[in-house]
Amino acid sequence: MIRETLKKHGIKPDKDLDQHFLLSQKILKREVDEAEITSEDVVLEIGGGIGNLTEKLAGKAKKVITVEKDRKLVKFLRKKFKDCDVEVVEGDFIDKKAELNEFTKCVSNPPYHISSEIVEFLGKKNILSVLLFQKEFVDKLVAGPGSGSYGFFTVLTNFYFIPVFLEEVPRSSFFPSPEVDSALVKLFPRKTRFGIKNDEDFLKTARALFTTKRKKVRNSLVDSRHILGVSKKEIKDIRDEVPHSDKRVLKLSIKQISDIHKHLETSL
Repeated sequence: MIRETLKKHGIKPDKDLDQHFLLSQKILKREVDEAEITSEDVVLEIGGGIGNLTEKLAGKAKKVITVEKDRKLVKFLRKKFKDCDVEVVEGDFIDKKAELNEFTKCVSNPPYHISSEIVEFLGKKNILSVLLFQKEFVDKLVAGPGSGSYGFFTVLTNFYFIPVFLEEVPRSSFFPSPEVDSALVKLFPRKTRFGIKNDEDFLKTARALFTTKRKKVRNSLVDSRHILGVSKKEIKDIRDEVPHSDKRVLKLSIKQISDIHKHLETSL
């Protein structure tokens, strides 16, 4: 069906735009079901493609806002959904994200090269999301302390969300087939963020720690003092008093990182 639609409208998947169209109706249905969409929801879709997901979202939501960079696909989508409450935003998501405010959920099969930017954007918006990403990236989102996949971006994701791995999606489920397997993830907004007052300050602490994630906390803080904006003497004076100072950064839970951050806030 997708191949025929593309051929009929003279549209060829663009490798430069990371275009791979999902064929699986089963996965499309699950994305919509997992998002628990109601008739009051305004749903953001990043990467409208040929509208196979857009169509299912439009059947449930009050409105769909779909962002699409490819001009041919924008024209196709606007014609296809001219009688529906679907707003097609032409442009690159990275350029358009500042304009995207009025939505309640996000369900998307986005280009994989902007995955990190999407998760951070949605985290700051505190939005429930169901997303299809490269499996290796999803593995990072759901990794636990001590895992080889556990890193700064895991911490960022788990600060904003409770991520749940839903299902692996093989490359054969797409046209054309990508070179990697994919996975579906559901991101539940975290209602309380460990009592942290300033998101950016916390993430700066986490980034500093994870610059040398295999070292102990006390040593990692000294090595990354430039990120924290303090002198070597200042950090050495307090490093042994910092909670979990003898624990390796790689094994810290999000709660333990928040303990470290709060201590640094009051000590530096």
